[in-house]
Amino acid sequence: MECNKKLVFSQFLYQFAGKAIQIIAFLFLLLLFSVNFIWTSYSLDMESQKVLIKTDSPLQNIFFLFLSLLLVFGLNYLLCRKPDQTSRILKLFVPCHIFFWCAIQLVFSRTVPAADAYSVYHCAEEIAGGNLSCIQPSGSYLSYYPQQIGLLSMLELLFRFFRLLPINFPYYHLLKIVYAFFLWGIVMHLYRICELLKLRKETCNLLLLICCLHAPLIMYAAFLYSEIPSFYFFTLGIIGLLRVLSKRTDFKAYSVKSILFLLTGMPLSVLLRKNSLIFIIAVMIVLFFCWLAQYKERMDLLILGLATLLLSVSILPFTIKLYEWRAGNPLRSGVPAMSYFAMGMQESSRAAGWYNGFNFNTYDQTGMNSEETISISKEAISERINYFAQNPSYCAAFYGEKFLSQWADGTYACRQATLATFGGRSQFFHELYEGKYSICFITYCNAFQLLLLLGGLVFFAISLFRQCRISGTQNSCELELFCLLICALGGLLFHMLWEANSRYIFLYGLCLLPYCADGLTSLYSLLLQQIKKGRVTRSGNK
Repeated sequence: MECNKKLVFSQFLYQFAGKAIQIIAFLFLLLLFSVNFIWTSYSLDMESQKVLIKTDSPLQNIFFLFLSLLLVFGLNYLLCRKPDQTSRILKLFVPCHIFFWCAIQLVFSRTVPAADAYSVYHCAEEIAGGNLSCIQPSGSYLSYYPQQIGLLSMLELLFRFFRLLPINFPYYHLLKIVYAFFLWGIVMHLYRICELLKLRKETCNLLLLICCLHAPLIMYAAFLYSEIPSFYFFTLGIIGLLRVLSKRTDFKAYSVKSILFLLTGMPLSVLLRKNSLIFIIAVMIVLFFCWLAQYKERMDLLILGLATLLLSVSILPFTIKLYEWRAGNPLRSGVPAMSYFAMGMQESSRAAGWYNGFNFNTYDQTGMNSEETISISKEAISERINYFAQNPSYCAAFYGEKFLSQWADGTYACRQATLATFGGRSQFFHELYEGKYSICFITYCNAFQLLLLLGGLVFFAISLFRQCRISGTQNSCELELFCLLICALGGLLFHMLWEANSRYIFLYGLCLLPYCADGLTSLYSLLLQQIKKGRVTRSGNK
């Protein structure tokens, strides 16, 4: 009897968590849609990269939304006729589309790794050639940012393979091809996630088309940093998670592939990009509540969750130790996280809370002393908190700008991220980055983002005001449906405290794509129903 009460209470907590996430999700998408309808965040001057925030014309946005919806409804009409056949065609079209545009960028845009991406690239190139001098406690990039060892390890493996090929050009040309494959994998993983979430076939097909029309997604294939490969492995881990959760029996029902995807995808995502721990926390929340709802029958979920968490938090320290052993030199702990939080509360030449050098400069000026850097950072945080308390209107304006500069940018800073070139950029791409076409690109990206956010808002509105579709018990809410949404919410909270950048928001925007696609499909279905009702009414009147 006591055990049954505990189970009922656990299921109640599961239901409560699901409904709470639905409400938060609806308010979150309502906020994003409203903000993007009213404001646009963008950069025109690629030298200063100062973020500008302007108020949009409501009539212009309504006009763009109307045109976009016409396009989507037209596409939905085609997709709904023969969805299975359309799916097969799209799966062939998507890689052709991705590799075509990646080739265009490679030939005409001529981007190269820059800033942090170049530093990691250069270190990996040196290590692949047998020079491990960059692994040392001071005087090197890795002594400041040892967490980049994860990305470096992937690049080193690729570069060692490239060295076997008869080539005499820089490795970043081949690396762009590898990133194009990662990008293709991400799109197909998102498609598979839609299937595992039991979304409609039309939604899965529309998602593929959305990814083909997603300009920042295509542009970021030329950004040779950690975002694209990290998100590839994360989506692989999500596929493993959903396959595991779809088995409502026990551990024996799992396929080896499901467990392998989960236990390798998630840790590799963190290895390549430490901030992916936000994603891991979201996954742990889902696994915990799913275990809680059926805790007697699903102890395996708790075991898998703990194993995933353990691997995710240990893989980067283990890799750092491995490189220290290879080089025979230790690395410092690097720039403390506390200095990033302090910097996230300060003004910057680009926008509120963006990079201003505080973290690096403080750590450097203290002689790379972590304790002293943390102490100075805490003092800086305390000073800002006191200033915010004395000037509440300034505080609201500061965090309002910080939020808008990240979440109201439909380009996700893809032009700034891929700005550096090895020379000879075509006139068209030059104008796209810094000239007359840049405004057209910004307008397209923001109109496209507004359309996607409308779809996401519709999805969560419908989700909130109807019973959830999937359940272990009748009327229950399946929390795994909202796993990607929880990731986006975690990103919102984290980057309102951490260093800001609209580039960081890019991956959280990708997390929302399945919901956006399903919301737009629902809009089309509702419109179709209204048209049919109108026809029936008119024929009845006759």
